[in-house]
Amino acid sequence: MLIVQNAATPANMRNAVVDMIAAGATDVRVASAYVTLGGASILLNALADSLTPAAFAAIPKTLVTSFDFGLTEPQALRRWQESGNATVHVSGAQRLAQGSLMPLRAFHPKLYTFGRDAQSCSALIGSANLTSRGFSVNTEAAWLQQDVPRASIDAAMASARFDTTPLSEELLQAYAALRQAQPPPAEIEQEAQPVAPPTPIDVGGLPLFRVAIETGVVNPANYGAMWIHGEALQGGSRNQLELPRGGHRFFGFMFTQYDYPHNLTIGEPVLRSGARTWNDRRLTWHGNNRMERMNLPTAAQGGFEYADTAVMFRRLVDGSFELIVTPWDSDLARSWRQASAQRQALYRLGTVATSRIVGLL
Repeated sequence: MLIVQNAATPANMRNAVVDMIAAGATDVRVASAYVTLGGASILLNALADSLTPAAFAAIPKTLVTSFDFGLTEPQALRRWQESGNATVHVSGAQRLAQGSLMPLRAFHPKLYTFGRDAQSCSALIGSANLTSRGFSVNTEAAWLQQDVPRASIDAAMASARFDTTPLSEELLQAYAALRQAQPPPAEIEQEAQPVAPPTPIDVGGLPLFRVAIETGVVNPANYGAMWIHGEALQGGSRNQLELPRGGHRFFGFMFTQYDYPHNLTIGEPVLRSGARTWNDRRLTWHGNNRMERMNLPTAAQGGFEYADTAVMFRRLVDGSFELIVTPWDSDLARSWRQASAQRQALYRLGTVATSRIVGLL
């Protein structure tokens, strides 16, 4: 299956990896030219979400990357090393010993593989480095293949490890020191930079989501994802997310009783995050404030802390929705805001809470 990502359809590489891991993984092996802490965290967090803490610590994790140009972040290598049962191999150790981070030949693979059983793996092979940008806003293309013979992946990873060196503490410290003295060239350092903050939004000038639906300008059911600013949630556990009126249509419901003065349950969409599934999360109409509200899983229920986050619901092929929660100023949330603005699918949540916005992708 061909996966294509750009700034208007962000995080497709991230989503592909998450969906691969959701099918089960017995090991993870990555060969990526450059790795940042943000990129490594995206992959490792997705893996951790799909497993128990003990299983996450036990699953074999192999990373093959490079010191080339100083683009790989030392913090990313440390994060991988500390994830448990993890090995890191690096290209460029010989040049580092010579006092240089400029490669004599490029280390440039981008291969992500996840063991399915003793005989087969799933694989994503393409252009995306394991960086925040590679997994969010960069224009990237990759091929996703299930049931690849494990022997083929073994051979590919053996080739990727050619002329690499196991990462030691001494090697990591030497790299960090030389990288500080020889920062990445300005021409290529963008790959390791955070996603740029979006252009400031005039929230008051945005169309109201409810009006856009009522006038037929937008049908949320036609989109694959909807995200909302989770600035300050309601309820004693701070897990009740106010949705824009009409937001229920994204989940496939049809509600018209807007004159009802009290609370009504509209439906219970199935939410997923990694191995966790919630099929009892109520989407309700609140007549007192004329808003819809989603009862999200609390942290005690395996959910999240939602203050000052972006909360996304991503439509999955089985009709359920991946619940993604990320800090409001994270690279992922920034990529969503940029993309919705570019697609003119950015809206004001309501007439009172005008500082909050909602986007479709």
